[in-house]
Amino acid sequence: ILKSYELMLDFYGFQLIDNTTGELRRSSDDSYEERFRNLNLSSHNYLRITRILKCLGEFDYEYLKFPFLAKILFESITENTLPN
Repeated sequence: ILKSYELMLDFYGFQLIDNTTGELRRSSDDSYEERFRNLNLSSHNYLRITRILKCLGEFDYEYLKFPFLAKILFESITENTLPN
């Protein structure tokens, strides 16, 4: 499950820094801008995010949910990198 989570984070332009706390950062390469577009292209990505959060909770990775959501909100509201 953790490996799948990391793969999805990579798809959205994030990296898992610490798998015990769930701390995230933007991908270290410059591809994060292109990957953020994946989140802005269509609202179906919000359904994916909901499924990711639900799955993390179902498989005892509840502690990873808040850092993921916090990072999405930070990028969206504070950094304005996710305007949609």
